Amino acid sequence: MEQEEVKAVPILETVLVIVVTFFLELFLGAFLFLVLGSGPALVLSELIILLVPLGYLLFKHVDIKRYVGLEVTPKILMLGFVSAALLLIADITVSIVLTSILGDSQAVQESNNTILELSSASTGGLITVATALALAGVCEEFAFRGFLQSTLTRRYSFIPAVIISAFTFGLFHFDPQLVYILSAASAGLVLGYVYHRWNSYVVSAIAHSTVNLIVLATLLLAI
Repeated sequence: MEQEEVKAVPILETVLVIVVTFFLELFLGAFLFLVLGSGPALVLSELIILLVPLGYLLFKHVDIKRYVGLEVTPKILMLGFVSAALLLIADITVSIVLTSILGDSQAVQESNNTILELSSASTGGLITVATALALAGVCEEFAFRGFLQSTLTRRYSFIPAVIISAFTFGLFHFDPQLVYILSAASAGLVLGYVYHRWNSYVVSAIAHSTVNLIVLATLLLAI
């Protein structure tokens, strides 16, 4: 079964899917921001990251449930929240180290300001931001772990697969000062290990979404 899935998802096509996803998220996301505003654009940009690889796998008639690991059990859910604690500790540690070396990131500050402005504006704004941050875990984990890392692991092995997927994940969080890129890449390494250890997209998605929502709560409490 796995060998058939590898043939259904060639490496070159996988790279093309990720490249298309990147440029669609970049340019269509910017267009949506101008037309619809930052709130809807945040949500729709995350959906773009999900829909391109998902559409490709559907087109290739891949067994998505088995390919990315979509089984949901009480144990899987528990592991997701436990992994969130691990990810949060890693995020805090890496952020402290990076900012001490490279300084505060303007890209991170702008992102946080956008989140705070939307969340503070209205209840609807808060719901929109929370939805976008929860979707980030669902959508980004599908693209970078369930699709990219899973394909690379089947073709090569875990170590190159997790490094490449984490680095790609970092590039999607572009920052000229490198802080956002490196912190996202380090989070990608943790999430990549979690995904590989439990062979579950659900575990890494829960961990990612939970940490995002914890960060949102922390920002709001600090106001």
